[in-house]
Amino acid sequence: MVHAGDRRDPVGVVNILEMARGRGLDPAALSAAGGLDASRPADAPVLAWQELAVIEAVLRALPDQDPALLGLETGLCYRVSAFGLFGWAMLTRAVFADALALWARLPTLGLSFSAITARYPPGEAIVFTLDDHGLASLPRAVHRFLVARGLVSTAVLTADLLAAPVMPMAAAIGIRPPTEAPGRNRFHEVLGPHLVFGGGGGHRLIYHAALAGRPLPFAHPVATRTAERAFLAEAARRGVGGPVAALDVLLRDEAGPPADLVQAARRLAMSERSLRRRLAAAGTSFRQRRDAALAERARRLLGEGAAVERVAVALGYADAAAFTRAFRRWTGETPGRFARSQSRRSAITASSTT
Repeated sequence: MVHAGDRRDPVGVVNILEMARGRGLDPAALSAAGGLDASRPADAPVLAWQELAVIEAVLRALPDQDPALLGLETGLCYRVSAFGLFGWAMLTRAVFADALALWARLPTLGLSFSAITARYPPGEAIVFTLDDHGLASLPRAVHRFLVARGLVSTAVLTADLLAAPVMPMAAAIGIRPPTEAPGRNRFHEVLGPHLVFGGGGGHRLIYHAALAGRPLPFAHPVATRTAERAFLAEAARRGVGGPVAALDVLLRDEAGPPADLVQAARRLAMSERSLRRRLAAAGTSFRQRRDAALAERARRLLGEGAAVERVAVALGYADAAAFTRAFRRWTGETPGRFARSQSRRSAITASSTT
């Protein structure tokens, strides 16, 4: 669910205003509709209600234009570099799959209203999925705008990271198509000729598996570590979720086992005591956040068919028995039972779609 007081990165509003300016609208008036001063610093965060108010002002000013097409054009304005230190941390990763490890943090850092996840099991297609359940309470036109913006910006950022005009092998957007042929054609130009509208397929982009291992043109290990430390410290200082959001980003980075308290505090440029105090003020603890990150990664790896022993090593456990005890504490079941339930679910899903 979208919370009106959530803090948002300003890139969303900046891109909306850029799109609107190209259609003859006054950015200052649109900013005012969201209670924003046009002279504010460019990097000043905005609140969720303010970004939504700007979107609604645009839609009111352009009543004859399809909100999905306006969302599409806004999505085309995105660039990885506009995400500042977070974008630089992605751009300087070694290969595309390494950048995708950070991708799921976009909503956490206020860069997306929807959860946009990327799955890329070894040797299988890369699948981006946009979950719009959190948008259900919004007006239909705003929902249509945000779904189109989210899916298109994902495609644009993928091409931007790879510095190549890559196109999805297949795509689906679970909204009705534009009524006019030019509008439908525009979507196909951006998301590929195999784009499917409507139906129960949800919102997804599918790319060739080989892209996961493609080197990124700006890869640099020192630069990515520097950028990561800087954006985590900035998120802890004033980010949309403060230190909790920054810690979640850090713990879910899959370069190795999640950091311990000493490592996390150092990478967030905080003392251990300050980190504990800030987490307690938010009603949580370091152990709770780390356990949640471990459980999330364990479920994903087991769901992809990884052996229990391999998952234990990936998460930093001494042996499978120690990991099994921890997994039971997190979830109430053993890793083996969870993996078997996922296999049965996959088999049922496959049989229901053939």
